[in-house]
Amino acid sequence: MGIGYLLGGVACLLYAALVGYFGGIKKSPGLLKLVKMKLNKNMSDTAAVKISLVAAGVVFAAGIFLFIFGAIQGTA
Repeated sequence: MGIGYLLGGVACLLYAALVGYFGGIKKSPGLLKLVKMKLNKNMSDTAAVKISLVAAGVVFAAGIFLFIFGAIQGTA
């Protein structure tokens, strides 16, 4: 497995865990404020939570893909 795929996968999983926990589960006001500031100032808190969870899910899937793709590249 290439070190780049490994580091990328770890970074994706770490990002997904932090955003999923602080944005979706704990509903940290600072992170929700940042999401609302970057996307739309008139957004509700529930919409910001949903966006955080979706972003965490997408990045988690990308992290799993990087691990699998790196493992495949390492065997070839």
